[in-house]
Amino acid sequence: MAKKNNDDFGNLDGFFRMGADEENPGNIPTGHFKLDFAIQYGMDVAKVDLSKLEGYDPSKTLGIPLGKLVEIFGEEGGGKSSLAYRIAGYAQKLGHKVAWIDTEHSYQKNLATLNGCDTENLTYSNLLDKKNPEKVFYAENVFGKMIEAMQHNYKVIVLDSVANLVPKALYEAGDEQQFMALLPRMLSQNLGKLVAYAEKYGTLLVFINQLRENLSVTWGDKETSPGGRSLKHNSSLRLKVSKKKNQEANIYIPDPDDGEPMLIGRNAGIRLIKNRFAKPFLETLEIPIYYEQYFPEIEEVAFDTARQIRLISVRDKIYNWNGVKIEGRKPFIDHIIENKLINELIESIKEKAAEKDVLLPPEITLYKPVKENKTIPKEKNTDGDMEKPTSGNGKKKNSNSIEKVPKKPRGPKSS
Repeated sequence: MAKKNNDDFGNLDGFFRMGADEENPGNIPTGHFKLDFAIQYGMDVAKVDLSKLEGYDPSKTLGIPLGKLVEIFGEEGGGKSSLAYRIAGYAQKLGHKVAWIDTEHSYQKNLATLNGCDTENLTYSNLLDKKNPEKVFYAENVFGKMIEAMQHNYKVIVLDSVANLVPKALYEAGDEQQFMALLPRMLSQNLGKLVAYAEKYGTLLVFINQLRENLSVTWGDKETSPGGRSLKHNSSLRLKVSKKKNQEANIYIPDPDDGEPMLIGRNAGIRLIKNRFAKPFLETLEIPIYYEQYFPEIEEVAFDTARQIRLISVRDKIYNWNGVKIEGRKPFIDHIIENKLINELIESIKEKAAEKDVLLPPEITLYKPVKENKTIPKEKNTDGDMEKPTSGNGKKKNSNSIEKVPKKPRGPKSS
């Protein structure tokens, strides 16, 4: 009797295969190295010696694996869409096709461009058909179109947002009709199919979601998100974006015309509520959310990027770059600022990134070198005291490294 081949599954062939190892189809960075590192390793990169980390390779892209579902949720104006713009922008830089479904009608081209998106090559839908204005796209249609997009080789699909999906039954119903958990039931029916297609075609699904208050909770956390438990269970990664409300979280620059503080960004908190790719990470990460193309904290971004590509090494908490050896992250960054080494550091980053074929964050690629030996003169008032600095013609301003001004804000609101 012939020996039966253990690899022969008979009728089960095609359903089973020998070996459970799966290859990672690739990662899409979030544009924030400390967040990408926490997603992949479950650790704070500031506390890790990358030279001793087994398997770490700066040429390999960290971030969110393709073929998975990610939920980004949080309160209004916290920076959810800005984070999704960065993910979309990095996917485009990697050569992937990206689709953005805007059910909230909140898409902002300037914010998308600021965060690295190529808006000319971004496939976009706001659920409005210009050729047929009367046509309505229900939530059921949206999921069907997402599956078609995956079949057409779209590698990242952003849905902004889940909360604004309108099922057909709700759209056609009268105002007096009430529905119980219609959206969660619809998601429960469709998400299993969506994540299966995402895995099959290697597509990253990014679902942006809002917050609601659970009125049935008397004690404890009342916050919840639309979509029910099915979305939570099917998501491989859940990121909660929180808006920091203290004055120190705001990022200002002086207005070029009158010198008054102008709000150009805000620091946001990111928590990894669920992460299937690494051990739990319980700390809250702080990332900047910008509304204008000014990067006052460029030195910090450059430091983190230089650490990512091992341009800055660390041993016993002593950071080393180009002969500069300083203990501690903040003292090292302060040294870069005080000695005006940012231009040299960013030039070195770009050179090494090109050698290693590493993608750089928008802050680095959009950085404009600061001209040295040019100081802002100060004027005297009638009492002979020093007044606020002026800029010669009153129009030019430093587009990269401008001090924070802790006064009441002016300028764009958060989105």
